[in-house]
Amino acid sequence: MQKIDFSEYSTVFCDSIQALEHAYENGLPESAIIKTSSPALLWARNKNAHNIEARWTSSEIARFQNTIKELTKNIFNSVLKIDGVERELALNISHSFLQFQKVLYKAACLNDDDFIHPRLFIYASGKTGPAGNIMNSPWDKLLSSNPLFVKFKYSLKNDDWDVLSTHGVSYWSRFKVAGPKTIIYRLAIKIMKNLPDWIFKREIIMPNENELNIEIASELALHGVRISNIQLKSSSNTRDTVYENDIEKIYETVGPIMRKRVIEWVAPSAIEIVMSLFKLHLEMKIKQFNSLVSIWNSSIVKSDKIRYAVLMNAPGGVKGHALSFVCRKKNIPLISSQHGVTVEISKAHSMLQVGFDNSVADVMFDYNFKIAEVEKKTCFNKSEHHIVGMPLRITNMRCNKTKSKIVSPIVYISTNLYHMGFNLSQRTDYSRSLYEKDLITEVLGKLPHKVRYKTYPEDNRRYVDVDPVLSLVESSKNMELFANKIDMRYLISEHKIFVTTCATSTLSWPVISRKPVVFINQKYNSPLTDDALKSLSKGLFVFNDDSDNFLSDLRDFLSQPIDKIEELWKEKKFFRENMIRNYFSEYSAGAGKRAAHIILKEYM
Repeated sequence: MQKIDFSEYSTVFCDSIQALEHAYENGLPESAIIKTSSPALLWARNKNAHNIEARWTSSEIARFQNTIKELTKNIFNSVLKIDGVERELALNISHSFLQFQKVLYKAACLNDDDFIHPRLFIYASGKTGPAGNIMNSPWDKLLSSNPLFVKFKYSLKNDDWDVLSTHGVSYWSRFKVAGPKTIIYRLAIKIMKNLPDWIFKREIIMPNENELNIEIASELALHGVRISNIQLKSSSNTRDTVYENDIEKIYETVGPIMRKRVIEWVAPSAIEIVMSLFKLHLEMKIKQFNSLVSIWNSSIVKSDKIRYAVLMNAPGGVKGHALSFVCRKKNIPLISSQHGVTVEISKAHSMLQVGFDNSVADVMFDYNFKIAEVEKKTCFNKSEHHIVGMPLRITNMRCNKTKSKIVSPIVYISTNLYHMGFNLSQRTDYSRSLYEKDLITEVLGKLPHKVRYKTYPEDNRRYVDVDPVLSLVESSKNMELFANKIDMRYLISEHKIFVTTCATSTLSWPVISRKPVVFINQKYNSPLTDDALKSLSKGLFVFNDDSDNFLSDLRDFLSQPIDKIEELWKEKKFFRENMIRNYFSEYSAGAGKRAAHIILKEYM
């Protein structure tokens, strides 16, 4: 245990109630100002808990977000002009700039006093998800130049954390969702890896998976194509694709663009430390790119007698950038497929174009024409697009009939995932918790029907404390809390009416089920695009939260008899079929077979 005199500090950075209580017990003055973004701490009865993100109004966040897309374009084009820098590295640097906005967002929460006066940071350490410990803001890095800054590491007691699983889901339910294609895929990998190379003329290399890729691979296996899970091998090749002096050249190009943005958003005392952190971040990402290029290069060994293709899920990050570089050099097509309906319906996703799959993949298999239309217009697009529809694992939701004995007629599928800072929302985490509170207390908790509140199955732990919103659900007489980390796809048959919000891929499962869907379109949190709003308003029950009497209108609608809502739903059938075809799936089945045929004909 670190020895520290807590009584010396009047300003503390902390996002954990448990850690803060430890500090109080060991001498932290009750009068100390607690700077936090944690909804649990800000809901607690502590008059000295201050929302550190208070400066971030919706209009300020919008201004911060709205310049990102153009800046990523400028950085990409500027870096691409440097001699020796190829497209994949330029893309990685531009994407690194996007990622660093999370640090800049946090730096903008600090003032000049934080860099010269005593400051204590209570860092929480405990069980986390696959992304590691992201439960703390980077105050230790941002305030490292302050000689009076101290970091105290607190290890959580009675710590507990689970990740998304199928625990509690029957094998039959899992099979119904996964389908026979998944079984064929798993068997093909096990059997084919033990067969000699001379048997095969074609091979698909799969670094990871998604629903459509599994379906495509299973179809290819039936056509005699070898399916291989790539095993990354460490490389002894230390030759960099970018040399030491090129890192300086890159920073000389990117640094002035970043400095201008930093000056606009942070206190004067924070400018140099933020620029220093950005340079370190950039160097780390370039070295990571170089390392991955060497590893992919060693892991993908070609035979002149076999035609290859790589089928990758979500290649828009550094792993995909490096793999794309290697595939281009080896003349291997890099193929990807859509892994969720989001880009075509979400207005907020426009700023993330540098991370879209089509910025990396040579070939994209899309669910619908709308996503292809959106992605083709981005300056980063390099893909040939093919429309094949949704995989069976999603379209099978149509066959998921309601159980004779339902759990709750209405289920609210929460998409309230906190991010501890910069994300697609124009609300802070605290503001989002208050929004969710209003939905529960003013709408869901006042309905004459039983309502299940399905939490978002969070893999990576953001905050130590339980979301305070959930206590409201548990205290509501008509609501049931479902906090098990099970995907909504396994629960479709247990409900009649689905209520959800935010333009995310979560919407696909209830929409494809053909059961009534009530969608809350939030103006400041992942809203629908204007075109998607027009179409979805005709096919679903859409409520815009910026309309007059939004909460009472939503409550009145959901208070109707369930069969009345179902009758109103039937009246929208014609418009809904058009909406599904345009924004969800062009075809009702056969996506994997369609894509496999294209691969065999055009790319292998």
